[in-house]
Amino acid sequence: PGFFKIISNAIGKHMPTHVIVTFDPPPPVFRHELYPDYKANRPPVPEGLLEDCERVRERLESLNVSFCTVEGYEADDVLGTLSRRASMAGFYTVIVTSDLDLLQLVTPITEVEVFSQYWPQRSFDVESASRRFGGIAPENIPDYKALVGDTSDNLPGVSGIGEVSATAILGRYGNLDEVYENLDAIAELPMRGASRVSRLLGENREQAFLMRTLTTIVCDVPVELDIAESMIENSALLV
Repeated sequence: PGFFKIISNAIGKHMPTHVIVTFDPPPPVFRHELYPDYKANRPPVPEGLLEDCERVRERLESLNVSFCTVEGYEADDVLGTLSRRASMAGFYTVIVTSDLDLLQLVTPITEVEVFSQYWPQRSFDVESASRRFGGIAPENIPDYKALVGDTSDNLPGVSGIGEVSATAILGRYGNLDEVYENLDAIAELPMRGASRVSRLLGENREQAFLMRTLTTIVCDVPVELDIAESMIENSALLV
């Protein structure tokens, strides 16, 4: 019931012409192959959840709502791919999720709406998504997470680099590639521990770029779904 309430509320608010729901496949996904400890801190799948998901799929099918899963890729990757395709086709897209990681997908025509049991539902455009990460552009959020890590996904980032340092150097250089082009200059920046930050970055280059790969949402997943097939009758889902 909660799942369909979220969908119903989103449809009532945005009145979309097309709706697609994505699901995670059973693990592993490609990130586990790159980093076996990916999400190793997560508890086992709750008993009954797989059956609940199957019932959700059955109901979506009965409502003629498109949904998809792609083996080896997470639902976020499918969302990233579909939102990019939608943008290229000229659609204004709203991604509804509980995961702030998807803020990296925000563009002038792609909005991310985040719901949580801990705070009111919030919509993010380019400006607010950037503000949420200390002024870093949405597309550079993976660079930020590559440095500070992501405990929810069991990603350590670069040991010793915190939010303040990451925000400062990315605010100046934009992305990880430019950061590593300017390691010597970072050591001279007017910030606390600049030389230490430069040294840690230099010692952990491979780790940093691996972390960025793991935190970057893939936007070219082989999704066998035509957006044109996802048109809906809004009234059917206002439940």
